[in-house]
Amino acid sequence: MQADESGSYSNFLTDGCLCCREGAKMVLFVTGICHRDCFFCPLSDERKNKDVIFANERLVLTDADVLEEARSMDAKGTGITGGEPLLELEKVAHYIRLLKNEFGKEHHVHLYTSTAPRDEELKELAGAGLDEIRFHPPIEMWDKLSGSAYEKSLTAA
Repeated sequence: MQADESGSYSNFLTDGCLCCREGAKMVLFVTGICHRDCFFCPLSDERKNKDVIFANERLVLTDADVLEEARSMDAKGTGITGGEPLLELEKVAHYIRLLKNEFGKEHHVHLYTSTAPRDEELKELAGAGLDEIRFHPPIEMWDKLSGSAYEKSLTAA
């Protein structure tokens, strides 16, 4: 990952993006709870600010629901999202381990977050098997990333 002269970070098309492009990534929505109120939030009333879990459009009540959904679509990977998934770090780590144990380390898992995870959180995610993390800092931080906790998280990740 490199920063350009404007301070934007960019990279090649990731394994996660390639997998999504094939339609081979399951979406694991781990919570609708979020500490932000983004004007562009696309969550439905069914999910927004609710502590619910969905694998694609399937309501998840058990681990078996997650695994069944992944199998039903022959998922090569999983994208973890929410609300803010890192408000449920233990749950996220659990699902990463579940998926990796069931489908192998080649099952690509990426996560979306609007937070700047601390080193210990990043280590927990890496230890669980997370392959990729995508940062979505709040708009008010876009011109202040240099020297911020987001820059530290980006560098550490």
